[in-house]
Amino acid sequence: MLDRLIRLLMGRQARRRKGAEPGRLFASQREQAAFRKLNIVAPLASELDRTPVQALTHSSTPMASPPARAIVCREAVLGKNKRVAGYTLSLGYKFNPRVRASSISLQRVYDKVLMRNLQSMDIQRLLENRRAFVDISASSLDMPFLEEPQPHGIVYVVGTHAQLLANHASSLAGMARLRALGYRMGLRAEAVENPGMAPFLERADFLFIDIGNSDIPVISDQIETAQKRAPAIRLVATNIQTLEEYNVCTGLPFAYFQGPFITSRDTLDAPKVDAGRLQILELLNKLRGDAETSELTALFKQNLALSYKLLRYINSPGMGLLHKMATLEQALLVLGRQKFYRWLTLLLFTSGETPGLDWAVMENALIRAHLAELLARDALSAHERDELFVAGMFSLLDVVLSMPMEDVLKQVRLPPLVDEALLYQEGKYAPYLDLAIACEQSDNEHVAVLAHAIGLDVWRVSSLHVDAMLWAQQVDG
Repeated sequence: MLDRLIRLLMGRQARRRKGAEPGRLFASQREQAAFRKLNIVAPLASELDRTPVQALTHSSTPMASPPARAIVCREAVLGKNKRVAGYTLSLGYKFNPRVRASSISLQRVYDKVLMRNLQSMDIQRLLENRRAFVDISASSLDMPFLEEPQPHGIVYVVGTHAQLLANHASSLAGMARLRALGYRMGLRAEAVENPGMAPFLERADFLFIDIGNSDIPVISDQIETAQKRAPAIRLVATNIQTLEEYNVCTGLPFAYFQGPFITSRDTLDAPKVDAGRLQILELLNKLRGDAETSELTALFKQNLALSYKLLRYINSPGMGLLHKMATLEQALLVLGRQKFYRWLTLLLFTSGETPGLDWAVMENALIRAHLAELLARDALSAHERDELFVAGMFSLLDVVLSMPMEDVLKQVRLPPLVDEALLYQEGKYAPYLDLAIACEQSDNEHVAVLAHAIGLDVWRVSSLHVDAMLWAQQVDG
């Protein structure tokens, strides 16, 4: 981490990441075999191609043990306001770059598989107030399957710049056609300095700049070139690993930020348990100890802001109450202890004196927690699913409070099975929480193994993942 930060700040000459040369990945026979196998599960000339599909492995065969369909992986993209503005969505296999460097036929099949899965998952549900950044190959710009989803919220991010330049006229026409239909377009910045890229930049809405493999001088040159050729283009910083790198990027003219920095645990040495959060932790412990309602309301009355938030929440339109609740006692009785516990857990994320990325982390925690309880819907009781939800929320509380998980759990009394899942990744709740976490990462084979272990089809996991994302977006919004 320190080396990366020093390189970013001091501007030592970057080692340019070598882009994959256009060419063929597979020998002809192997490629044809891969194409045939993929076409079996995603027929290219049939209405059946709207069904979910299996993914290719490194050996160019569908995953065999356990059988798996394609899993669309997500990564949050933050806006300037530090809230989630959208997601990058891809078939998150480790060999994606090799597929992108393979033949045009496989690139197009790959893109079609991704689009079919997004359609089958009804990804449009997520895009009322968010964007979906979808990676595609330049070779797919003239493919009709890109026009199938509704354009609202869709940003096609085009890679393989060598193909853009090699097919200059048709690529420009493809970008122009998609933009005319309402889709937005993005480009990667690895070849932005090439004069031939100027017309493409003029037709792009977003430019993605990989800050993890470049120094400040290189990044500055890319920004300057892009803004000179396309002043209205919006810049996206990608591959941000740490909060330090993110803080550097906020001082540059980036509009969006992407990378694992959101849940980074690199700096857990400055605890952020202020007075407001201490009161919430005390209330959580009182609830676990079956305190009387009068005792809980007495604690609430010591914090006027907390009392106001509870009454505002209980009287919100989403609660659907016919009569307004005027007292804390009424609010606690109507809400019930379990829902009250969940609500207080959310406040732990958003009640800090210096919020930072707390809202973004909370949305990630909400998705994780709700996905875990959805995964366990047919296996655990309602009470156990409530505890599993709490485990999912607390699994990122160490990031928000900037302290190790062991120290977080010393502050609050949780059920033994929750402690076991959080501290040791063991016990009754661990398989569901582990699977929910794996869905955030680009390792589909691991997701498939974990899903198989709890008896779920991988496509079902993907569908529940989208449900959890939509639910979290509504709660956070």
